Order: sequence, then C-alpha cells, then structure tokens
Amino acid sequence: MEFANINDTMGAAQDENKRFVPIFGVDNFRSWMLYFQPGDHTDMHYHMSPETFLVRQGRASVKGLKGEERIIEKNEIVFFGAKDYYQITNVGTEPLVLVGNRSEAFGGAHVTAKEKHSKIGIRKQ
Repeated sequence: MEFANINDTMGAAQDENKRFVPIFGVDNFRSWMLYFQPGDHTDMHYHMSPETFLVRQGRASVKGLKGEERIIEKNEIVFFGAKDYYQITNVGTEPLVLVGNRSEAFGGAHVTAKEKHSKIGIRKQ
C-alpha cells in the first residue's frame, strides 16, 4: 500500500517549478500530477490506454481532434478512452493542477496528431 498527500505534491511542484510530478507507478498503472501556469497547454495527442484527470485547482479547456471543447473546473473529472485525442489548456488566471491516472507504466506511448498524420500521409491545414 502507498499513500500520497496531493497538497504536498502541489506545493513541491510550485516550489520547484515542475510541470509533471510522478505520484505512483507500477508495470500496469500510474498516477501523476500536472501543474500548468496560465496559458500552458499540452499538444493534441492520445495514449494507448484509458486515462482520467481530476481538476484540483484552476480552470481548463479540453479540446478534441474534431474541435469539440468543454471547460472543466475544480473537482471535475474527465475520462479519455484509449486513442482519444485531446489537448488541455489552462484558461484560468491561477495555476491549473490536474491529477492523472492511466493503466500503463510511465513511459507509455504519447502520439501527437502531427506525428500520426505525418505517418499516414495526411497534412494538417
């Protein structure tokens, strides 16, 4: 059994200016925290395993590959299925803190829309 205090993890991320902080990780599961300053974002990408994010602080825009978008805020959870493209952007005025979980070890595939389209000969306009 392992335990973590998210408030301590948030404080460490802020103090050390870290965007990604691993929390737990084994061969088939991992948890981590993301700490985004206002305006920071991920690229448009997907993973091979389902994934969730819990918003601990802040406000985020979650966009899909087809342009769909939803704003999520503190205490909301978003679920992405395997190979669901998404991009997360901090649209608030304070840091965005997300706790993520995925059913794979650290170091799993991170496939960007740009990479995927270049591999199959599609060009984004």
